[in-house]
Amino acid sequence: MTQTLAPENVQAIPIGRLFDQHAPTYSIPLYQRNYTWGEEQIHRLVFDVLDEAEQDDLKDYFLGNLVVAPPHRSDEPFDVIDGQQRLTTLYLLLTKLRATPHLRDRIGELQPLTYEAREKATRALRDVADTTRNLPDDDRDREDSGILRAAQIIDQLLDSGATAERFLAPRVIDYLLERVLLIRMPIDRTTDLNRYFEIMNTRGAQLSPVDIVKARLLRHLTDPLDRALLNRVWTACADMEHYVGMTATAGDTTLRGEVFGPEWDTVPTADFFRLREQLVERPSIEKPLGESASVAPSSTAMTFDEALATYASAEVDAESADAEGGDRFTSQITFPTLLLHVLAVRGPVEHTKRDDRQLDDKLLVQRFSARLSDVPASERAAWVRTFTVDLLRIRYLFDQYILKRDATLTTGHESTTDDEPGSWSLYRLARGSSRRGRTMQDTPRYPAAFGADEYGTGPGSLQRRILLLQSALRITYTSPRTMHWMTDLLRFVAECADRDAQVTAREFLDRLNGHALERVHDALNPDPEKEEVGPDGLSLGFAIPRIVYTYLDYLLVEEMNQWDFTFSYRTSVEHFSPGTEDSEHISDAYRLTDRSMLHWFGNLALVTVSTNSKFSNYLPAQKANNHAARQQSLKLELMARRAETGSWNDEDVLAHHEAMVGLLRRALDSRSTNGPADLDPSGAGEA
Repeated sequence: MTQTLAPENVQAIPIGRLFDQHAPTYSIPLYQRNYTWGEEQIHRLVFDVLDEAEQDDLKDYFLGNLVVAPPHRSDEPFDVIDGQQRLTTLYLLLTKLRATPHLRDRIGELQPLTYEAREKATRALRDVADTTRNLPDDDRDREDSGILRAAQIIDQLLDSGATAERFLAPRVIDYLLERVLLIRMPIDRTTDLNRYFEIMNTRGAQLSPVDIVKARLLRHLTDPLDRALLNRVWTACADMEHYVGMTATAGDTTLRGEVFGPEWDTVPTADFFRLREQLVERPSIEKPLGESASVAPSSTAMTFDEALATYASAEVDAESADAEGGDRFTSQITFPTLLLHVLAVRGPVEHTKRDDRQLDDKLLVQRFSARLSDVPASERAAWVRTFTVDLLRIRYLFDQYILKRDATLTTGHESTTDDEPGSWSLYRLARGSSRRGRTMQDTPRYPAAFGADEYGTGPGSLQRRILLLQSALRITYTSPRTMHWMTDLLRFVAECADRDAQVTAREFLDRLNGHALERVHDALNPDPEKEEVGPDGLSLGFAIPRIVYTYLDYLLVEEMNQWDFTFSYRTSVEHFSPGTEDSEHISDAYRLTDRSMLHWFGNLALVTVSTNSKFSNYLPAQKANNHAARQQSLKLELMARRAETGSWNDEDVLAHHEAMVGLLRRALDSRSTNGPADLDPSGAGEA
């Protein structure tokens, strides 16, 4: 029978009494993170207990704190505020020990541990306890993988070997059950739990800023179904390596068709209660993974508790039939950054252009706190509902229109600063089909985002231009704090979705190009009172912003008809005519008489750090022979071509400088809605 504790009733609870039949039951609330302990943490707990149990002078061992919120009624469980990782591990450990015949009676029946509205976690705990069940792989795939992995780790420790022999010794078992203690600390439910989360410092994984934000949002929703929807949307969107159209409706293609349209290519509804009806209240009956869901179930009626428990699951796995794309695509931002983009998209327009603090994930909690503080208390629940819908819709639009890395694509000459495989891609999710035996089943396919628009996906197509310009901006603004171009694009497509307007490739490119040209304009018009400039007013040397180099290369793709060019992560400024000349071997044809021209844009290119270190002091003619380096920059390619003709002197630098700056300034003047295709191809003069 459940006990009710007064908030001041702090107790040291022996592990053996933690889950016995006289103990209260425990539930892990929705706002808590998933179970995340792995081998390192589990081994540490077990060996810490072993070390203490084998001491000659036995003393009580305090394992840590268990902070709980007592229930309102005696038949309800305690909410676990802190200590859930440790509590879940202890439950698994006791369950496994109880399966040992000579310990079954010693440990006795265990009260169940549950995860609020997360059926997969609760099901995994139940099935670990039921040793008579031998689950098929498909059923195990629908259970919490972290909990199952922890159970396997404990099995390995207890099955055989010296560790098992030590741990199963009567002395150790007695010590574990009687003298290993958790300090159970009840706190009143009126306590500001969010503030508590921020100042807690107990052993184990702490709540992240994302967890704190989620808890604060959930606090404003009193309807359990509202909370369940926020949790489901939040969890689906947090998986940044899969398309949200898959994760939000994993295993159920019928539901996917309802939420994302029959072809899986429609923005989800902006109506919170309609979305709640789709994802929480009336989803189709769950099917074994891989089973076709093309036929509607005979009945979708569910009780309130069933809907809440089954469809608010905090763990969402892609079904096996949808495995394609699981390890294929890599997102360019993290979930905390996505949350900040959503705030910025629905915030003041001016903040999306310049304020890097708006996208600083270290300020995640502060950003949400500030936004909520601007909302009257009576309207905060409505604001959270709107944010829930915005999060899903904007995440869907992010998947459809923002570039990713595709592990199935390689270019052979991209150099990145991280370990992302593959090349840039711009694909959307759509419904496809494949044959499985004698039947057809729905499967995902990934067509080009704008492949159906003008010119398809080939050289010169709008699809290709958009991908090139997005990748140019991606390698220019590498910090998530500076990715305002992404916020601007998401704002644009969100506004189109709000109006039920089609996102056309032409308008999308115009918006993207307009954002890039704003930055180019600023870069080409520096304040001469703040930095040194050349005769034409352009910055010199390292002061030249990176956008000047990358946007120029974007323009040169068309000028030079190099549509297979790909942008790599280049951060090092290379002086084509080196700062230190080999005066003994250099000829007048490759000498800069006016040494001030050394730092002109005409003598500079952007390359990778490794490339710069390899040939920084080489003469221009030698650098021109490095064809691998030339592939990194079309500007560098033009410089190398000129050097190959027999010279790289003052006249060459000036000619190249004027041609490149002229091309950039014409792009600014044109402000073409059609991208660089409308520019005068004779402008560069060197292609």
